[in-house]
Amino acid sequence: MKSLFAISFSFLVLFQSVGIGMQDILLLGRLVQHAEYHSENYGDDFFTFVEKHYGSLKTEHQQNHKEEDQEHEELPFQHISCHHASTDVVLVPFDISIVKVEINTQPSHSFHYENLYSSLEKFSIFQPPKFA
Repeated sequence: MKSLFAISFSFLVLFQSVGIGMQDILLLGRLVQHAEYHSENYGDDFFTFVEKHYGSLKTEHQQNHKEEDQEHEELPFQHISCHHASTDVVLVPFDISIVKVEINTQPSHSFHYENLYSSLEKFSIFQPPKFA
């Protein structure tokens, strides 16, 4: 079951990276019908059909066969989408002058113990150290 999910998610990532969506997959039947139409009427093989609709012969084919414009719009992989995130970086000069200040303090060497813990009974082992 894990391998089935892994394979399906791999295909999902592959199709999305290439730009193939569910709409394109559902329109593959129309692609086959239109290829058969070109084969019957113009004698085109599949590679010539692809060249006329997706390759270098596309503009010539669209100019010569205006009556097929509706069918051409319903073919898959006709969407032109470009998703770019344009970012501009603006560098603004910003100077902060930092004044160096020296602080001299006298270190304190005295230690004062404060009993912060209180109890009803004081045990002798928990008493603070005594100075002699």
